[in-house]
Parts: sequence; structure tokens; C-alpha cells
Amino acid sequence: MTDGQAEIFLLIFQKRCKRCHIRTFTRYGKSHTVALAVLSRVATFPEKWCIVSGTEKQSRIIMGYIIEHTFDNEYTKGKLEITTGGDALQRLRIERSKSRLTFRHTDNTIGEVFILSGDSRNKQKSGDAVMGFGAPNVVLDEAALVDDEIEAKIFRMLGDKIDNFYFKIGNPFRLNHFYRDANDPNFYHINVDWKRGVAEGRTTQEFIDEAMRKPFFGVLYDNKFPPADMVDDKGYVPLLAEKELRIIEPRDFVGEVRLGVDPAGLGSDETKWVARDAFKARVVGTEKISTPKSVAQTTMTLMHQLKVRPENVFIDNFGEGANVAQELMAINRLNHSDKRVTALNVGDKSTGEKFMNLRAQAYWTMREWILKGGELIEDTNWNELLDIKYRANNTGRLQVMPKSDMFKLGIMSPNTADALMLTFCKPEKKRSRIKLTPKPVVNYITGRSS
Repeated sequence: MTDGQAEIFLLIFQKRCKRCHIRTFTRYGKSHTVALAVLSRVATFPEKWCIVSGTEKQSRIIMGYIIEHTFDNEYTKGKLEITTGGDALQRLRIERSKSRLTFRHTDNTIGEVFILSGDSRNKQKSGDAVMGFGAPNVVLDEAALVDDEIEAKIFRMLGDKIDNFYFKIGNPFRLNHFYRDANDPNFYHINVDWKRGVAEGRTTQEFIDEAMRKPFFGVLYDNKFPPADMVDDKGYVPLLAEKELRIIEPRDFVGEVRLGVDPAGLGSDETKWVARDAFKARVVGTEKISTPKSVAQTTMTLMHQLKVRPENVFIDNFGEGANVAQELMAINRLNHSDKRVTALNVGDKSTGEKFMNLRAQAYWTMREWILKGGELIEDTNWNELLDIKYRANNTGRLQVMPKSDMFKLGIMSPNTADALMLTFCKPEKKRSRIKLTPKPVVNYITGRSS
């Protein structure tokens, strides 16, 4: 173990302080360290321990480490209590999927560890599950991703014993209980940021330089909470600030052009068409009352005017968009063409593991394009970009605020912003000669340019 990992281990194994608040940069090995410490404790002392995480999957990762290392030596293996025979022991060793383990000591007392989920996506279910258990020793992993309501019920578990122990560890994603406890003098605090990680050999400066351009660098590596004036009560942060939008006068497109189509129906929404090249974007069409046929016809007209190839036309294939894609296919058949536009569902899985879905990944790619110098030809509809917000979801992936949540806040559907976002759903071909004008990328957590 590194010095930081050893300090975390001893906080748990020796229960040095009743309340502990730990921040570590991502991939530091915190889950592994916590698992080793809890295993050593329950195999030595007759205590009950509970491990809670933001998701059941994360809790099972820690339990998997506990099971794996139970078989490292006879001290822990010999105390593991399995009542169904040798086959069950071997199966446990291979599958590592049990949610509760018991260790029987020589004096016939037992140590016990079990896992629970604090999944904020289902507060009622998670809260009820937690309320049904008690444990005087609780480890809350990825603590900031567990919301205040569920955390209060987790804390209640400690009330059965006066001698209790509460250990919070994670990344500072949200300004909730984890933020408040970061400033609580009753907690023992450890903060292992990337600088200490480099010094301990857990990461390299080269890797950190690359990570600086990724989402949540300030949270995941600098261990800094978002500024209070930027975060709403759900943990959402604006994707872009007004000062970051570069508005310019009309100019002609240069090189390859992409066209994003965000279809609307017969309601109050509007269909929007946004075109862009490598340098700039422009709103090229608006339709107040649309049908799939009218959207398809306008799309074909714009493709002809802007010389957009079919594969560079991007349509949201969910809802109204599915019918538009079919209409475009019908028009192509009439023109004896088999070329198809790119119809996609932005709710599909992303190609990057840091994103909740394709929509989040495309919006983040759009953000990077704007911060690097991408320009917007003047149009009042670009204000919609300021309504787009994001946060880390309960699995730590980047999530853009759903339209349903925006509607609850009185924000109309961001059709223009979505149409621009669609043009970033597929990677562009690398260009050897065309480059965007460099513009510093400002990290919203650190305020540092890179």
C-alpha cells in the first residue's frame, strides 16, 4: 500500500476516529483498500459492518474484493462460515457474488459484513431497504452520489449502538451531506488529490495532463467541490456560460457541412434545422407546425442548398423523428438513391464510458468544440444552450438534464440546442489542414485554463 492507502486502512481497522471523511482522486484504489480493512476487522472482532454505495453494483465491487481476499490466508479463510458445504465455498470463491458474509471467531462470537444500495433513482425502495437494517459500523462509498434523504436513513442505522463508526469516502460531485461534512470539525479528514497520487506513484503526470481535458477533472482528480453558485439542488451545472458563446455575423460555410434536424409535431414545439462546418454553426430552418412529410421535404431542400451528403444529416430517430427518417427513405427511393441519412436515438448507449448516453456524449463534444473556438452565427435561439445542464449521475457518469426535468422547471424543449448537438453524435474525419482557432478550455471546477 501507499502511505495514503495505509492511512485509510488503519482508520477503519483501528477505528481511530468515530467519524471519517475521505476524498481520493479516481482510480486510487479506495474500494480495494476499504475492502481489505473491513475484511481484517470483521475477521478479528465480533462486529457488524455495513457497506453502502450509490448503486448495488458498486457495493458488490467492494464485497467482491472482500470475498477474493478472504481466501488469501488461513486466518480469514478458516473463520469464514459457510453452512452448505465445500461446493458452496468453491462457488463463492469463483463467483464472489454473496451480499452477506459471517466470520466465526475462536470464542464463538461472529463478525459480519453485508452490503446495501443507496440508489437515488428509487428513493422509496432504497430508503425502505436501508431502514430495515441496523449496523454500528457503516462505510458509505461514493458518498456524494447518495442524496440527503437516503443518507439520513443510512445514518439512522448507527443508532442501535453508542459505540458507532461512520466512514464516508468518495469524489466531491455534489453539494450535499458530503460537502457539509467536508467542513465539519467532528470528522477526521483525508484528501488525496492527483498531486499526492503522482508523488505516491499511483498515477503519472502524463496521464493527468490528458485527463485535464475530460469531464469532471476538478471533481475526479483535484477533489474540489463545484462552486455553490453554479450548482442547483439536484447537482446540475450549466454546460456553457454566456461569455463562452462566440456569436458572429453570417459567413459562408467552408468544406464539409453537417445538418442536424430536431423534429417537432403539431404542438407548441418547433422543428429546428442547424448546419455547421468545422468552424461555425447556423440555424438554417424553423417550422412551427410540422408533419413528417414537411420535415422531410425541408430537409431535402436544405441538403441540396448546402450541399450536405446524406450521411452527414443527423435526425433524432425517437418519436416524430422516426417517421421523418421513413419519409426521407421514401423520397430517396423515388430519386433512385439508396443513400440514407443518419437516424439515431440519443438515448442509446454512448461510446465513451464516462457518459450516461449518446446525448450526454454529444453535448459534451459540442461543448469542447465551442470552447476550442467554434462560432455561432447570430440568432436569438442560441440562448437555449444556456439552459442545458449536466451532472454526475448515481454511477458517476455524465448526465445531461432530461427534457422532462427541464419542463418541470418551466424550460421549453431546447430544439435548437438539440439540433446542434445531433451534429456531434458521430466522430468527424481527421483533417490535416483545417484547424479551429485555439481557445483556452476553462474547467468549471478549478477555473484553470488549459
